[in-house]
Amino acid sequence: MTSWGNLQPLSTEFYTLLRYGLFLVLFLHLPVIGYLIGGSSVSLFLNFFGKEKRDPACLRFSKELMETVLIGKSALFLFGLVPLALVWFIYARILFDATPLPWQFWSAILGILLGGFALLHRYRSAWDRAPDLPRFHIETGVAGLLAVTLAFFLFSNGYGILFNPEKLPLLQKQIRFLLSWNAVVKFLLFLAFFFGMTGAVILLLGGRSSGEGEGTDPAYRGFVRDCGANLTFFATLALPVFVLLDLVTLPEIALSATVFAASAAVLLLSLAVCLILALASGTGEGGPGARVLTLYVLIFLAILMHDHAAVGNAYQDRIAFLKMQEPAGAGKSAEEQGKAVFETKCAGCHRFDIRVVGPPLREVVPKYGGEVEKLKGFLRNPVKVNPDYPPMPKLGLPEEEIDAVSRYLIGQVSRGGSS
Repeated sequence: MTSWGNLQPLSTEFYTLLRYGLFLVLFLHLPVIGYLIGGSSVSLFLNFFGKEKRDPACLRFSKELMETVLIGKSALFLFGLVPLALVWFIYARILFDATPLPWQFWSAILGILLGGFALLHRYRSAWDRAPDLPRFHIETGVAGLLAVTLAFFLFSNGYGILFNPEKLPLLQKQIRFLLSWNAVVKFLLFLAFFFGMTGAVILLLGGRSSGEGEGTDPAYRGFVRDCGANLTFFATLALPVFVLLDLVTLPEIALSATVFAASAAVLLLSLAVCLILALASGTGEGGPGARVLTLYVLIFLAILMHDHAAVGNAYQDRIAFLKMQEPAGAGKSAEEQGKAVFETKCAGCHRFDIRVVGPPLREVVPKYGGEVEKLKGFLRNPVKVNPDYPPMPKLGLPEEEIDAVSRYLIGQVSRGGSS
């Protein structure tokens, strides 16, 4: 299976930056996809139910909900497709030596998602041409919803790889190892969140229509608020189940106190949402919509923090390896870099004023007469000089580290410094 490049991050700081970049991209991408899936599902269900029961309130709300779900095409492109392309880049650049997911996998997700957007737009535009939608247009909406959901399912399976690096060698051989229990649980967890978030938005809107006054038709507004409250309540009940299943299916290497704390936060926030909905009287213009939606934003942040910590845990060995490959004192001034090299590579055997394994540096460095090149030559190929001390091993330092520590040692001795 071909892969996209063999790109390596430049430093651990760059590696960490891209992990936070993934956090930000998901923060922008998932709510848009989530509201699209949740809102379209509710709209299509109400359309079908309204026709079966001849309920005008269901049909009216189905149309109004679809109008809020499908924001402008440019916004869908910016928050729906562009973030997915950025995730593709992050996977190839940061998480693997050579990502085992071929470009065809990401292209398929983008293509299916774009097709789903087009079908859902066609379904929405049909409302304006024919208030009583024919069967064909409803099937178009269902096909669009299934396409977006399929794209997200594939994305969830790719996302699940981040938490189990031990599967990478298997995945590089056969694509069937892409599927995992944790990926399926992640998919269901996010679906529960999507429907709960959609219900919270519906609860906040409360049946307001752009074409009518805010205070008109209280029965219809009550119907919409009930739909939102029920959807959020039952979706929130499912959240703790999938959070616990997520902990059970995560590989042990990805677990930590931070992961458990974030999961506990999701459970507590979900309990708060259920209590607010259970105790709400359902009267008044404001209702609990704003509070519930705020809690759902916090739930989403807790889920992302959970996943961010789990990814960091799963790849901590890789981060440690990258740190070992970095030059000591990288990104610092010449003085700081030389000091960093000395403290990490030399201080185990040498001090300026006292004997450790090797002689005091204040005694030996002046023998080079302040000539950096002579000291660098010795550090490249050390030889036994003083029979009272063991021979210095060849450290194999990079040239930039040899130069930095040589200048640091000569500078420190000439200034009378000590360490």
